[in-house]
Amino acid sequence: MSILDASVNVGLETTYGTPVTMTRSFEAKADSWVREQSRLESVGFRANMQALRSDRVRTVNMGGAGSIELDFMTNGMGTLLGSTLGSKAIAQQAATAAWLQTYATTDSAPGESLTIQVQRPKLESGLQSFTHHGATITGWGLSQSVDGLLVFNADFDSEDVDISTGDATPAYASGVPFDWTQCVVTLDPDGSPETLDAKNFTFNADLGLKTDRRYLRASALKKQPVRTGLPSYSGSLSVDFTGTERYAEWTAETDLDLEVKWTGATIEGAHNQYLNVRMKAVNWTSGNPVSSLSDIGNQQLDFQVMHDGTNDAVTMTYMSSDVAY
Repeated sequence: MSILDASVNVGLETTYGTPVTMTRSFEAKADSWVREQSRLESVGFRANMQALRSDRVRTVNMGGAGSIELDFMTNGMGTLLGSTLGSKAIAQQAATAAWLQTYATTDSAPGESLTIQVQRPKLESGLQSFTHHGATITGWGLSQSVDGLLVFNADFDSEDVDISTGDATPAYASGVPFDWTQCVVTLDPDGSPETLDAKNFTFNADLGLKTDRRYLRASALKKQPVRTGLPSYSGSLSVDFTGTERYAEWTAETDLDLEVKWTGATIEGAHNQYLNVRMKAVNWTSGNPVSSLSDIGNQQLDFQVMHDGTNDAVTMTYMSSDVAY
């Protein structure tokens, strides 16, 4: 048994907090999944106490938490992506083997919850499964740097954790990671498109969820998270300083149409694997160029995604050969 025999297995729940069969496995890069407990201690006047009495402690199940970081694959990501924005749709492209998944922000939080099972190798032999029910994405992100792979990360809150659910059979999708050579960053792709020579790209989403929905109802289990804050979508680009165009956009608070797209191999006909992140109204929130004694001038472009009142704030389209999420 090797440490690499650990696995992260995921299934889409029908009812929040009710475990389901896990249908997809992901090549996670770390294990941060934990059960959370609250320890309640009672102390009062009592003769002859030497320490806290063992019968005056109550332990309350507070659910769990964890995160996933993995290389973004050309197939098999839909199980996770369905919980990232607000709406989702899937459509076959003509009569080909290509299927387009579309995810977009809405005025509601994503309503999906997942069962996520982490299988951990034991020292001598065998595996022990830790199963999180009601796992809900609270925030997520993408990152791409030159000489690297596209990385997806997500933070989760879970209603409960058990060690009794049966072991899932790992099921990995066929596919390969997207890499930096497949990425193109474009401003105003529908108007006068301008390709940016970006050196890195990051995107982060905070879904604004309330996760501690507990009540006096003879159960410590929380209710499904709901949106109680304005979600936030932001990110950054780094570019060489070649002119004052970006500086002028920053100082004028110009709304920009920003697209970041990774294009992979051909699926069939004119249809390629791809991931496209489209943000119709972006504001630069920083734009100062800097000089250096050891490198060419650089401009860090942090951005915030806005809602223009008409278009979806963020849209992700994902073309693969997956016939389902």
